[in-house]
Amino acid sequence: MNTCPVCLAGDFERWPLRTGDRSYRRCPDCGFIQMDASCRLDEADERARYELHENSPQDSGYVAWLNRFLDFALPPQGRLRVLDFGSGPEPVMASLMREKGHEVHIEDKYFTEEQAEGPFDLITSVEVFEHLADPRQTLADLRGRLTSRGTVCISTEMLPEDPDDFTGWHYRSDPTHISFFTVKALESLALNASMTLSGCDGRRYASFGLNARLIR
Repeated sequence: MNTCPVCLAGDFERWPLRTGDRSYRRCPDCGFIQMDASCRLDEADERARYELHENSPQDSGYVAWLNRFLDFALPPQGRLRVLDFGSGPEPVMASLMREKGHEVHIEDKYFTEEQAEGPFDLITSVEVFEHLADPRQTLADLRGRLTSRGTVCISTEMLPEDPDDFTGWHYRSDPTHISFFTVKALESLALNASMTLSGCDGRRYASFGLNARLIR
């Protein structure tokens, strides 16, 4: 029996949905959906897709979109030590946070060479978690890089309420998007990474805080 990689329930079933050459599994407990491993791009093709991204600080719409996330992620006052995890080939958001006075480090599997040294007050991760094969382990690893009051804030578009809408959902059409979350899945993700879901707008933004019971 397959185990859901988010809530660890032991019935990560093959969903009777197949779209083109892609098939998916869905957890009946938390609602998490993930593309079958056999359908995913290899690392070379995945990187090639990311290199096609044309995110630019001159794109006013993109900058406004990032600033809406920063309104969610950043406190109104104070200077933070921040890691932008999965910054991409053009780390525009890191530049925006530096302009706001924060110390910002970047890290990306494909576009940076070294792991940034923690701890961090805040870890941001915009449009990354939908690309992860093991989001629980990634969140647990990020947890270990936070200060005692640190937060991980992510942006990922959450699943439509009606499962029947999944097939035509624009977010699913990107072949590098392999993991899709409900709010319940994010709650389970936090719990199984020894964190708490400290904030969520139910649509795209979520924040994870440390579980105080586990802090020594």
